[in-house]
Amino acid sequence: ADTLGELGLFYRLAAVAFVGKSLVPLGGQNPLEPARLGCAVVHGPHMTNFPEIVQQLAENRAALEVSGATDLAAALRRLTGDEAARRRLADAAASVAGRNRFVLDAALGEILPLLDREARA
Repeated sequence: ADTLGELGLFYRLAAVAFVGKSLVPLGGQNPLEPARLGCAVVHGPHMTNFPEIVQQLAENRAALEVSGATDLAAALRRLTGDEAARRRLADAAASVAGRNRFVLDAALGEILPLLDREARA
């Protein structure tokens, strides 16, 4: 799945989602996307593209961070075998995602006045 908007279908079907580009130093993908769609979120240590969100997830015990492939496999085995733990993690992630649902609106609220001012100049 590498087409814009395509992952939503997979997230809706999955109980657990691993955030790509996070086991290697590529910055990670957006963890809020699977969180919003009810997935338990698992990610690697390289989440530099989303530091505030990852911090919120960690503070709320809303995601599992794994260090490598072996750790990832163990986390997936645990979550697929323990529905209660998976549900707690997914619910906590959804809560963090819900608190961040207006982040784009806030960013646009800061940017649009600058663009408007620039357009008038």
